[in-house]
Parts: sequence; structure tokens; C-alpha cells
Amino acid sequence: MKNNKFNYYLLVIFPLLLLISCSQKINTDFDLSNLPKPKKVNTTKNDNKQSKNLIDKSYISNLKPLKDREKILSKFKYGKKDPFSESDIQLNNIYADLKITGFLNAQSKKYVFVNYLGNEGAVSEKSIGGVNSNLLPEGAKVINIDNKKLELTINYKNENFVFEL
Repeated sequence: MKNNKFNYYLLVIFPLLLLISCSQKINTDFDLSNLPKPKKVNTTKNDNKQSKNLIDKSYISNLKPLKDREKILSKFKYGKKDPFSESDIQLNNIYADLKITGFLNAQSKKYVFVNYLGNEGAVSEKSIGGVNSNLLPEGAKVINIDNKKLELTINYKNENFVFEL
């Protein structure tokens, strides 16, 4: 059945190709010399200059002035001598360095098991990094331990960070 359809299509297409290839070629060369040329309109140069000046002035009055280069460049630090050296700006990698491994709810205190730079242990709500705990970045304070939501809130450099298990 499929072979019959193929043969039918082949018999229809083959004669069509023969008819098309043997037909006369159509001359597609058009002569455009008889078309009328467009007329040139002479405008005075003064009118063009005046209209351009008016347009330029209206654009300029709507533009905002650019800031001074020194003001912009003073906000950014550039020009490192060694492009492969470590940057002077220290990024806040507290999320990458501190990992929560578990929560413990004792009778009087709440604890969170953390891993900070290879050190493992438990921190409580009174833990301060560098003072009474080496499991937090220096100066970081535990603000809240929420056992229901499994969240730990830490204040570090006047910014609150929320960690979830």
C-alpha cells in the first residue's frame, strides 16, 4: 500500500518537472528608462540652518548635564598593580563558611549544631564569635534560634543573616 502511494506521487511529480524544465524561458529584463525622474525641490540653505538650530536648541534644553569624571571615579577603586592578586575588598562569605547541621531544644536553652571553617560544635543564643565561641565569625552574635522553623538568625557587621536547615 505504501509502495503504491509512493509510485503515484512519483508519477505525478516526474512529468511536472519535465514540463517545467522544457518550457520557454521568460525574459525578466525590464527597461526602467521610460519612467519619469523625480523632480528636485530646491530649498534655501538658510531655512535648513534655522530649522536645525531650533531643533538642536530644543534637544539641548531637555538634556541633563553629565556628572564630572572625578566625582564618578572617586566612588570606584581601580588600578590594581597585579590583576591576579587578592582584592582589597573582603566579601561577606558567611553563607559559604557557616553550615547548620542540626537543632537541639534542651529544657532551658536552645542549641544549634554548626560547622564553621572545619570546626564543629553547638552555639546557643548567647554565643558571640571571637568572644565565647570559635564557631561563628568574629563579632557575629546569635540573635534568635527558632526550632519550629529550623532557622538561626545571626547579626554580623550590622546585618542580619538567616540560616535554615
